[in-house]
Amino acid sequence: MFLAKVKYRVTATEKHPAYQEKRVFVVQPVKPDGSEFGSTWVAMDYVGCDVGDIVVCGGAPGVAKEVFKLELAPIRTLIMAIVDEIDYRDIE
Repeated sequence: MFLAKVKYRVTATEKHPAYQEKRVFVVQPVKPDGSEFGSTWVAMDYVGCDVGDIVVCGGAPGVAKEVFKLELAPIRTLIMAIVDEIDYRDIE
């Protein structure tokens, strides 16, 4: 699991049936202080997020298949929560 910022929505004219009626976003991993790092990911929304939200992303083999009740789910990463607030301490 990782924190990420929702950057933009993905649209496609042709898509796998597993993606029908579902929203897909590009997300950028972020540190708890909000700074971006690493490469972007494509993630399927499960919670109703929007561009600009900080979210919790993750997934494991078979999770999307179970969550969306699909026979075949070629989905690697899910957006599983919208973060309201991050409270952390930078411990050195």
